[in-house]
Amino acid sequence: MKACTAILIAVTLLLVLAPTSQACFDTYLFMQNGGMVYPYKMLCFDGSAEYVIGNYRNEEPDMFTGNMNIYYGLAKGFSVQAVFASSEKERTTFKIDDVGLRGVYSLVSGYRGLYNLDMILEHHQAEGSRGGVYEFSLPSIWHSNSLTYVVHPVAAFGHGMNLGVRGHGGIFHSTRNHATIGLGAEYESNQSSSNLGKRLVKGEGGTSLFFGTMLGQNVFLQNEIIKGWGPGSDKGDVGFAFTLKFLAPNGLKF
Repeated sequence: MKACTAILIAVTLLLVLAPTSQACFDTYLFMQNGGMVYPYKMLCFDGSAEYVIGNYRNEEPDMFTGNMNIYYGLAKGFSVQAVFASSEKERTTFKIDDVGLRGVYSLVSGYRGLYNLDMILEHHQAEGSRGGVYEFSLPSIWHSNSLTYVVHPVAAFGHGMNLGVRGHGGIFHSTRNHATIGLGAEYESNQSSSNLGKRLVKGEGGTSLFFGTMLGQNVFLQNEIIKGWGPGSDKGDVGFAFTLKFLAPNGLKF
C-alpha cells in the first residue's frame, strides 16, 4: 500500500508541474445525490473514448480522442482528478499528449436535501503549448426526487488567449436499478471551443444524450451521443462517447 501511495503522490506532483480534462458530465455522481466531489478515500479509475464523424459528404477524416482519469477523495469535501489524454486526431493515430489536474471542493453540500455547490480549479496543457489553460467554475446541482439539474458556468484563461466564459448544463433522471439517462447542452466546452484550437465537434455548441448504468458493484458504464451546432456545424457533425469506470472496492488508505 505504501507503493500505491508513493505512485499517487508522484503522479500528482508531475501534473502540478506539467499539467486536459474533458468538460463532460460524470453521470455516476448524479446517482449519488451529491455534488461533483468524490467521497473521502474513494479511489476510482476510468477510460473514455470519443469518435466524431466530421462530414458524411466530404472526404474529411473521422476524428478520435481518448483519455484516462484517476479520481481520489483526498479529504472530506475535496477530491482530485488526474487526466492523461490523446487530443483530437485522425482515428488511426493515438498519442498521450495532453495532461491535466483538477481539484473539486464542496462549498455547499445537501442544502435542505436538494442543493449542492462546488468550486473547481483545473489546469490542462497540450504537448508543445505554453502555459496551458486554466479553468475556474462553480457547478450548481439540484436533486429533486429522481431528477438532477445541473448548471455549470466556466471561466477559462491562459497564455495567449482572452478570458472566456462558457459552460454546460443538463437534466438527468436516475432509476431505482442504478441507471441514469439525461440530456445535456454545452457552449464552448473543451469539445467545442475554437479558443482551444482543434474541436471535437465543429459547432461552438453541442447537445448530448447520456445513458449510464452500474455493471455490478464496482463498474459503471456511460454512453453519450453528441451533436454539434452553431457556427461551423454541419449535418454530419455527430459524435459518440464511451466511458468505463472502475470503483476500487476499499478505496486507498494512507
